[in-house]
Amino acid sequence: MSATLSFPNVFVDASKALNHDEARISAPWLVAFRESQLHQLEQCLLPTRKTEDWRYSSRHLKMSDAIAKPLTTATKSTLNNDFVDLDGYLVVFVNGHFAADRSRLPENAELTIKPFSALSNEKAEQVLSTAMPSADSAPATPPAQFPFTAINAAYLSDGVYISVPKNIKVDKPIQVQFHSEGEGTSAARVFLVAEQGAEATLIEEFSGQTQTELLTTSVTDINLKEQSEIRYIRLNTEQQQISHVGITSVTQHRNSRFKSYCIGLGGTLRRHDLKVKLVEPGAECSLDGVCVTLEKQHYDNHTEIEHVSAHCQSEENYRCIAGDQSHIVFNGRIMIHRDAQKTSGAMSNKNLLLSSSAEIDTKPELEIYADDVKCAHGTTIGQLDEEELYYLVTRGISPDNAATMLTLGFVNELVQKIPNDIIREKIEKRLESLIQSAFKEV
Repeated sequence: MSATLSFPNVFVDASKALNHDEARISAPWLVAFRESQLHQLEQCLLPTRKTEDWRYSSRHLKMSDAIAKPLTTATKSTLNNDFVDLDGYLVVFVNGHFAADRSRLPENAELTIKPFSALSNEKAEQVLSTAMPSADSAPATPPAQFPFTAINAAYLSDGVYISVPKNIKVDKPIQVQFHSEGEGTSAARVFLVAEQGAEATLIEEFSGQTQTELLTTSVTDINLKEQSEIRYIRLNTEQQQISHVGITSVTQHRNSRFKSYCIGLGGTLRRHDLKVKLVEPGAECSLDGVCVTLEKQHYDNHTEIEHVSAHCQSEENYRCIAGDQSHIVFNGRIMIHRDAQKTSGAMSNKNLLLSSSAEIDTKPELEIYADDVKCAHGTTIGQLDEEELYYLVTRGISPDNAATMLTLGFVNELVQKIPNDIIREKIEKRLESLIQSAFKEV
């Protein structure tokens, strides 16, 4: 069950603020799209504790305060970000608005990276066809299951459109930074299409700071055409007080390859839904994720791999660490359709509790309607091995350092797979600092 939104005055105030903001949006299609979604938002169904997929996240929602107004542009933002410039293509958004002076777009005509506000009608139609599918092609994620797509669209000021042409291999990373400051709701949106034989690395970074309540909603749509490959790195590392609810939807066609690397650090509320649909034969995907929470933080991971066609492969590996009184949720689902014969799917979720007060809820699911498949799933929840700790301590290593070394080793295998040296080193340092602080407080 879901509850109908019960505070319509919030949307009246939001509508006024958004209309005032339209002067900064030059694209009529974007204004029209946002207005259409704002009207739908008044009938939006928000999840409650009785909504199965949201029963852990819903308790942290403070929607009446968070969506009362959109964020305004922070023109003098310091952009406090732990990640350095990767010397590739750079797209920066501050409070949902494109920051042209801080971005670095391609000068060649082959690769297209543009803000939504600068799109032609043809490219805008591509974005709209994904955001508002026709009646005969139902959306991959109905609004009732993920209502924040409508909230994101209603508050959208701008987004980024990325198109990698046929047989083009982009050797530089495409780095998209979303920075948020202030109070209210920020909308982040990315649309990427990789044409036949294309190859690229997309890096999404979310950062920000606030002294009050701030909600970031993010929507990323990725479409891989035949024989294309996308490496997707998602870094959800905002300040503790910032809430974040995001979804990444991926559609894969024949012989395409999608490789995902998600790093999630906890906050008041953090949730990421990653949904991959393999619609033609030969498609392959691998999903790797690392999640760490401390204090009273919360992080909710929901993944879904949908095998629609035959001869496709998927592999998923998530590792989670919860300390203090924090909470992590992992819900992974692999669905095999009736025609998806010769499918291979594997899911693994390993979890580590650093405190007796921490909680991890894990729910791996297999839903199989084909009879010629090879699928497996497994999950573990445990604590640090006392014998291994004792061994390190007897070699002259302090108990805190020994515990830190073992904890980092638990996730190191996945961190090392991140296909960017600079990001990998930064993640290693950030995780080491967090885990050290966890054991010092014990």
